[in-house]
Amino acid sequence: MAQQLARKRTALGLYALLLVLPAFVLGGLNWRQLQQEQALELNEVPDRARTGTHRLLEGIRRSLDNLLAEEGERYFTDYQERVFPEKLIGTDLASVPSPLVQKDPPRGVLAWFAWDFRQVNQFTMEEFEAGIPEDKLQFSIFRGQHHGWEEWPKQREGLVKTVTGVMLQDWHDGLPVRVTRYEKVARNYDVPLSHAVVNLTKERDFDCLKSEAPALRAFAETFVEVYQYDFHLRFFLEPDGSPKLMATRLILVDDTKQLEQMPDCYSNLKNGASIVQGFFIDTQWLFGEVPDEVAQQVLREGEIFHPIGSESLTTSDDLLVSKIHLVDALDFETYKPEDRTYGELQISIDRVLRPRHLRQSRSFLMLAAMLLFSLGIGMVLLLRSVKRDLDQARRTENFVASVTHELRTPVSAIRLYGEMLRDGWAASEEKQQEYYGRIVQESYRLETMVERVLEKSQVSSREAKPQAEDLNAFVKAVAQRELKLGADLGLDLQADLPPALIITEGLRSIVINLVENARKYAPAKDRPGGDGKIWIRTRVEGNRILLEVLDRGPGIPDEDKVMVFEAFYRRGDESTRRSKGTGLGLHLVKIQAQSMGGDVTILDRPGGGCTFRVRLLPAPLEE
Repeated sequence: MAQQLARKRTALGLYALLLVLPAFVLGGLNWRQLQQEQALELNEVPDRARTGTHRLLEGIRRSLDNLLAEEGERYFTDYQERVFPEKLIGTDLASVPSPLVQKDPPRGVLAWFAWDFRQVNQFTMEEFEAGIPEDKLQFSIFRGQHHGWEEWPKQREGLVKTVTGVMLQDWHDGLPVRVTRYEKVARNYDVPLSHAVVNLTKERDFDCLKSEAPALRAFAETFVEVYQYDFHLRFFLEPDGSPKLMATRLILVDDTKQLEQMPDCYSNLKNGASIVQGFFIDTQWLFGEVPDEVAQQVLREGEIFHPIGSESLTTSDDLLVSKIHLVDALDFETYKPEDRTYGELQISIDRVLRPRHLRQSRSFLMLAAMLLFSLGIGMVLLLRSVKRDLDQARRTENFVASVTHELRTPVSAIRLYGEMLRDGWAASEEKQQEYYGRIVQESYRLETMVERVLEKSQVSSREAKPQAEDLNAFVKAVAQRELKLGADLGLDLQADLPPALIITEGLRSIVINLVENARKYAPAKDRPGGDGKIWIRTRVEGNRILLEVLDRGPGIPDEDKVMVFEAFYRRGDESTRRSKGTGLGLHLVKIQAQSMGGDVTILDRPGGGCTFRVRLLPAPLEE
């Protein structure tokens, strides 16, 4: 048995080692890999910051390029408030509103404008500085109808000043700078001369235009070539600090000598034309709305976007900051170097305590804690299960040893007395009767042992239900009939005891087992003086009826008071135990009490010994 127990403990230890060690090894490897991945990511933070700002800038650039591409598709004659459609030019003239003023402007556009370089070149620096009236500069500035139309007059006044300042700047830059500002021809196309003349004239006398319109029929089959350049972006800050962004393009028209004989109102294209067209870009859209939208689309987890106007951040050990200045990054033309620093956008990345790293670490630690908890619970349950199996194996071994001993003793006695009777050793009648009595006594002993073993398996399958019975009367009958009341056994029954719910066969087994157990472990010769009697007592406590058996035996240690009710459990070792038994008596008491809805406990008896207390349910009162 000791070797078997040692083998089971060794197997349990190896199993626990094989279960726990891989979990710790795999967990450690996963944790190390997680830390390495996080360290690698932290090392990649500078590259991530740079690529993050690059993605942000490219997204803003795409939005701006899309707007420029859409505006670049507009026909050059649309950049005025009224246009003369080609089909309406003939014997008479008729103008219609430009497509730009018939609907809301696209998102990102504040207003459109146009002016003629030749008109600007007519004035001197002194005239510009003194202020030239708008009607003499002859430029147009307009926008479509939309929300905020009531604010347009005041807004237009500010934009007129801005356009005037730009015209002055262009005049001051001179022709070489103006020409090199527009490098690429976006498209060129042939336009009917009559259509170009009418739409590009600066003549304000409509009567002249209308009266001389029939002369245009001479140019019905004549075309002039028009060159349209790409948009060029210019940014500057007004004196009040407000940002302005203009997109301008150049429209060049070849000179046409045929117009020299035309009336003055139609001769403006004889030397060609150099016209600036463009629009004001909404800076709130480009520097505010677009970066916010693009940041939500392209930035990744852990990359924090700080819009224009946010507090300027500084790179530190814990924080990496990447900055871009939109004016400089988008290569806008500026008039002052300090304007290129406008539009600072920042992207910051936490080097150490980024939220995703914290979530990953927390998730791993929570998973590890759950795994350890599960392994701990599993190991505890496994240990308990193995302990139960070992205890059961030990009790079974004790049972087998005790049953072997208990069977061998009566069988050997029966065989011995039978052989003595057969061989005639008992010649006298008296001796024969003694041997017969011994045979019958050992047969009873053998029968009792077999019945107890069978009773254990029968209790769980028994379907009898507890019935209301007089507990005092039942106990008195069993004690007198089967336990032989005498000097070692007394009754202490409470009067007027209410009926209890009992199963008669089960209660009979309880009483007999408890009394016989007391007689076995506390024989009369071992009891002191006159206080060594076994008592059967009944009484009421709370809502339960108690049946107690009190003895003056050696007592039961606290650690064994629960175990003695387990099947086959006997204190000590069968090889050295002197008392007879199979370890089923108290177990039968427990399961019989439970079958009646009760329970059994062991208490220390004052003065020495034990009190076995069986608690039973009272019978319900009849209505």
